[in-house]
Amino acid sequence: MRTTLPITKFRTLATGTALALTLAAGIAPTAMAGTFPADKPVTIIVAYAPGGGTDSAVRALTEEMSKQLGQTVLVQNVSGAGGGVAAIRLAKEKADGYTLLATNSTSITLEPLVKKTLYDMENFDMVAMIGEFQGAVFANKDKPFKTLDEMIAVAKSEKRAIKFASFLSLDRLVMQFIGKKRGVDVIPVPVKGGSGAVQAVLAGDVDVGYSGGSWAPIVAAGDAVALFATSYGALRVAPDLVSMKELGYPFGVTSFIPLLAPAGTPKDVIAKIAAALEPAVATKLAQQIGENRNMDMTFRNTADAVKLMQGERDAYKAIIDTINN
Repeated sequence: MRTTLPITKFRTLATGTALALTLAAGIAPTAMAGTFPADKPVTIIVAYAPGGGTDSAVRALTEEMSKQLGQTVLVQNVSGAGGGVAAIRLAKEKADGYTLLATNSTSITLEPLVKKTLYDMENFDMVAMIGEFQGAVFANKDKPFKTLDEMIAVAKSEKRAIKFASFLSLDRLVMQFIGKKRGVDVIPVPVKGGSGAVQAVLAGDVDVGYSGGSWAPIVAAGDAVALFATSYGALRVAPDLVSMKELGYPFGVTSFIPLLAPAGTPKDVIAKIAAALEPAVATKLAQQIGENRNMDMTFRNTADAVKLMQGERDAYKAIIDTINN
């Protein structure tokens, strides 16, 4: 893993307060943002293929966002390189608020730490957070273990490595960290997305898999068991599932869905977009999509979202240091 990159921050940390300060001064949002968005639609680039969790979440927001902004909001899917292709595309866009990016937060906070990328956090301004994946590690019901401790014990008794379905730097980071701490070897088996992880687990091709929500339906159906949540605290969709904190680890990993703008986007424009997002996330449609996809569709304003992303970045750097030392 490459660990020489410095810890970077978003270019601006205070944009989340712009709307509140302006409203407190008695200025209407439309006046604050000038003519935005008057002359053309707003396009949200989704960093993954149609039909996935991020894509479904964003598409559930567009109708209400269009209503709030008074302008059409379009979705464009630009997949590739785990979100990297879309991130590079946004970094090159004009910073006027008309082109935004919805992606997995790890593509921004983690990928630049573990591989050479043409972007980093300072290339973007945070708009808001629209959702949180409910990540967990899960196994086929027929495996001879139901907990992390039992899986480690089986691997050690059989003197073998743990094979896990892998499609993200995130899942490799989690499993490498656990392997390092627990004294077992881990081997990633490449799969395509959360659905690929589910298929590999159900087929018995791997010991465990990770996903941000695809695990929940097969666990509910009795075909798989969830070993632990990858988050530091409890998951909303499975509050009784043991967390990284309860396993004794000082941090966990959680993937969010941020909406980002190119660095240099005017603060008043960011504030207006964030103001349109909040009621969109609260709609019945968005909440139903979240429930169906086992995601927590909770709006977080700009300032809170920046803190979450920076905390995520710092946690990943600490995990990488643990693995490499």
